[in-house]
Amino acid sequence: MKTGFFTRVAALCLLVSAGALAVLVISTFRHAELLAYGIGLNISLVPLLLAGMAGMAATCAVTGIRTWRKGMARPWKMAAASVVALSLTALSGLLTYALEVTYERGDINLGRVALHARDLPAWRDRAATIRAGILHGAGLDPLPARTPLNAVTHSRREEKGYIVENVYFESIPGFFIAGNLYRPSAPEGSAIRPVVLLPHGHFTLGRFEPSVQHLGATFARMGAIAFSYDMVGRGESRQVPHNNPNALTMQLWNSMRALDFLLSQPDADPSRVGMTGASGGGTQTFLCTAVDDRVSVAAPVVMVSSWCYGGCACEIGMPIHRGAGYATNNAEIAALAAPRPLLVVSDGSDWTRSAPRLEYPYLQRVYSLFGRESDVENAHLADEGHDYGPSKRQAVYRFFAKHLGLSIDAVKSPNGDMDESVNTIEPQQALEAFNAAHPLPSDALHGWDVVMAGLKTQQRR
Repeated sequence: MKTGFFTRVAALCLLVSAGALAVLVISTFRHAELLAYGIGLNISLVPLLLAGMAGMAATCAVTGIRTWRKGMARPWKMAAASVVALSLTALSGLLTYALEVTYERGDINLGRVALHARDLPAWRDRAATIRAGILHGAGLDPLPARTPLNAVTHSRREEKGYIVENVYFESIPGFFIAGNLYRPSAPEGSAIRPVVLLPHGHFTLGRFEPSVQHLGATFARMGAIAFSYDMVGRGESRQVPHNNPNALTMQLWNSMRALDFLLSQPDADPSRVGMTGASGGGTQTFLCTAVDDRVSVAAPVVMVSSWCYGGCACEIGMPIHRGAGYATNNAEIAALAAPRPLLVVSDGSDWTRSAPRLEYPYLQRVYSLFGRESDVENAHLADEGHDYGPSKRQAVYRFFAKHLGLSIDAVKSPNGDMDESVNTIEPQQALEAFNAAHPLPSDALHGWDVVMAGLKTQQRR
């Protein structure tokens, strides 16, 4: 039977879908790790997925050719074949777009950004461009005026080897940061102490998570002053919702102001400043370290990746990865810590799975420009997941002890690990900075429009 118009249309649709599937196979092969993370698939199963997609592409191609040559008798079969083919084409296009455009490596992959680390002068120029670009993209250019913190500290508790206090202060007039201050209980006269800033990630309890409490308590027992604080719009930060692009702006500014608070402590040592957090707290760690050179040691946990930047507005809501004269990724932003000591903690089940093979060698290259390769390390836990679990904390304790002069002996258990068993994990109510006796001040700003107007006022100052 002569091939009719609808038969030709169906055949063309099948051939187009075969081509689209073939392109998807190539894209998936190039970005196997990204796809595996995106759909929660074990990387070892990707070859089976590729084989399945290749088989579908071959089936569409063969069917399309046969349809064109021989024709098919029933129009409803042609319509069904066209719908299936067009659906496959659309799906293939969307997946290819996700792999090649949404997470485009192009001019921001490690191979190309590494060209900017060919020598130290080139890297210094590149680093200065990215720092300025982050601040501009985040809406913090110029930086707001550093207004009085008006800090309130209350509810002091004596624990085993450390003290906890509840704190709140203003990052701009009317916008409050709530947190907890941990310090050693043993006085050392006029001695000055290292400080450690503890941003938290997108975990259920935020700064009230046991992992964050363990970090604060253990660092205090090791001799540091540590401060954990809320993400904007999470925990006690209820003046604005979290899911807003401006969360990135205020969160980065809050981190810098939290450093101001820590360094305002009379026994704080401004030459020994650590910062560590996991997930979104890892993002805050390397962003703040990149733009604030007061951070002298950093440990971003389960977050440094050259191809995934996180999925929250507080990480990607503002154009910080691309600006005038640059396009970058989180691995290069983390490298802006150089030559300050940097520990990248990664695991085997999220976007940091490639750290030993991709991101860490790149970081070593940047640090080698300063002759400081030994000051960048990677603690990779291939059998672990996306958290700030005990083994990740152990790695950070050791790294900070090495570079901040903290006492391992003060917390060491018989097996050589840092002993967290004596730490007191408190309920959220005990840690809250705002309560009946200390309510949120009446002049607090509410809503993003009002808060951002307040920020702009301080920038004009």
